[in-house]
Amino acid sequence: MMKLIKLIIVILLCVAGQSSFSQSDCFNNKVLEPSEIYPLTPLPQIRLNDLMWHRRLWREIDVTEKINQLLYFPNAKEERSCSFYDFVIGSINKGYIKAYGVENDAFTNELTPEKLIYITGDSVLVDGKLTYKPLDSRDVVKYWLKEDWFFDANYSKIEVRILGICAVKIKKDINGNILGYQQLFWLYYPHIRATLNNQEAFKKVKEDDPRVSYDDIFVKRLFNSSIMLKEGEKLLEVKQNKTELDIKLENEKTKSYYFNNNTKLWGN
Repeated sequence: MMKLIKLIIVILLCVAGQSSFSQSDCFNNKVLEPSEIYPLTPLPQIRLNDLMWHRRLWREIDVTEKINQLLYFPNAKEERSCSFYDFVIGSINKGYIKAYGVENDAFTNELTPEKLIYITGDSVLVDGKLTYKPLDSRDVVKYWLKEDWFFDANYSKIEVRILGICAVKIKKDINGNILGYQQLFWLYYPHIRATLNNQEAFKKVKEDDPRVSYDDIFVKRLFNSSIMLKEGEKLLEVKQNKTELDIKLENEKTKSYYFNNNTKLWGN
């Protein structure tokens, strides 16, 4: 019986997340190990004494927006063959990066690839029978970021560091009706940068075109987003009124959600 269960898990691992574009297509062209294929540019070190103001916030990237299409599932006319989500799942299955549970965003509960199968998929009715359906990458329509924003007195500029990325899918019932949004897993960003840096977000048209990796998209802020939640503290009391950082963040658009404790889902 145990051998049969293990065989089923292996089969599910092979098909999980696949659709008309296969996850394996992401890895056909080169070995995407987090090595020195493309050296990772480290972010500048920040000294605690140089932090004037600090704000922690959570924001949302809606990949269905045109400007965020580099992170969404490609259409048949594009050169690339997988979505950002497929690339992430493939990297998790190969052991290049780790995924963490959504019980909190502190990256404390590491998830195995086997457990991710049941977290990401859905149960649907097929010919009157309840059947497990692997996640279609097109249903992963949002990514939530956990970020630290701060003012660096040494360089006299506002900086941002991404701490985590959470994949969010559209949750459906057994009949295919949309129930809301479901968090799938968190990724600790500092530990996955090298892997993201080795995967191009899109194929270059010309040889002299600049290379754009998935790490470039996040570090260089090549996306549109909305603030969901703010949480902050002043590390150094400089003045009582709002800081330059507060004003900058208030000028960004915001998005609100409610969390349903009964369904454990997020809704507008």
